Amino acid sequence: MNKFFSISFLSLFLTWSHLAAQTEDHVVGKNHWIDSNILEEKRNIQIFIPEGYEDSQSNFPVLYLLDGQRFFLHGVSLQQSFRQYELTPGFIVVGITNQYPSRFNHFGEGKEKFLAFLKEEVIPYVEEKFRVNKSERILFGWEYGAGFTFHSLLTQPDLFDAYLLASPYPILDKIQDLEKFDSLKKVLVYAVSTDEYEINHAVDQLDSLLSAKKINGLDPIGLRLENEEHRSTGYATLYHGLRHYFRFYPELQEDNLYKFLEKGGLNYAKAHAIERARRYGFAPELSLWSRFTIIRSAIRAEDFPHFEMLLEGLESEKFIDELVNSNWAYGAGMIAEFYEKNAHYEETIPIYKKLLEKNPESERLLSRIANAFLQLGKEKEAN
Repeated sequence: MNKFFSISFLSLFLTWSHLAAQTEDHVVGKNHWIDSNILEEKRNIQIFIPEGYEDSQSNFPVLYLLDGQRFFLHGVSLQQSFRQYELTPGFIVVGITNQYPSRFNHFGEGKEKFLAFLKEEVIPYVEEKFRVNKSERILFGWEYGAGFTFHSLLTQPDLFDAYLLASPYPILDKIQDLEKFDSLKKVLVYAVSTDEYEINHAVDQLDSLLSAKKINGLDPIGLRLENEEHRSTGYATLYHGLRHYFRFYPELQEDNLYKFLEKGGLNYAKAHAIERARRYGFAPELSLWSRFTIIRSAIRAEDFPHFEMLLEGLESEKFIDELVNSNWAYGAGMIAEFYEKNAHYEETIPIYKKLLEKNPESERLLSRIANAFLQLGKEKEAN
């Protein structure tokens, strides 16, 4: 027994030792240190380079995150998730560490000095070491960091292309400064939890000003985050802010017919495709997937009049042929079934026949065609 126990224990020990030898640190990005003459101290920034950077000659957008100690990993996680689903291009993530309690001075009384640190030391450092698109700088801040981000927009509007503000505070006494701008080609995303009383009051004022004064080129969006609280708004704002900023990158996908129609319907969709082409070099036409989701939204809504209108606007015969010969042939089947459901059998038959050419052994398609002929009183053709 003792010998057996000793052998078993040795086996377990060796197994544990083997497993322990396979572990390694998981490193996300790299730490960089800047000897700041402006702040008179050594400052830490974290930088993450997206997958594919080394094999590309492209210039990349840069996301600058204030309070990097809190938000850097979230920014990296979003970048990787967005890339997996082709929702954004790859972008560089820069986390700027702001330790407590000094962050309150950097974002408050010392904000001019800290802004100079960003402009004269951080941004030049990043742009010297990496291939970046200098016209796609995004600045994100939460709480006092968002108040600082708003100050940056007002005083150095050319420094960043987009400003993402989560629970911005304090901004109430600065909102009127937006009145001085007649033109401001920037993206401004601001968000607040519905439970943040003082911040909601300021954001209400910001909403009112932006509604009353249309600033040429400014692309603002305000969000009320019902299921968030003060400590969580930063994460939701960063997600929605990046999705808004890069909204023209992914293929258009419509899941709600009536929201699609409110946005302008096919005119809106075609304009989206043109803007997508201008910004990112994609084809200026709506992709097959985009067109399919538009029609699918009408089918799901069971709205036959809009289904017909949209299908005609998308050149129905050509569109259906493309579906039949694609990976989304089932989409042509959905269209045929919706015609059939609405007793439009004449339109159903040619679609089923095209699908049958691809699947000549399909008993289901043969049955659907036969049923359509019977409904039309054409018993001979049904046989």
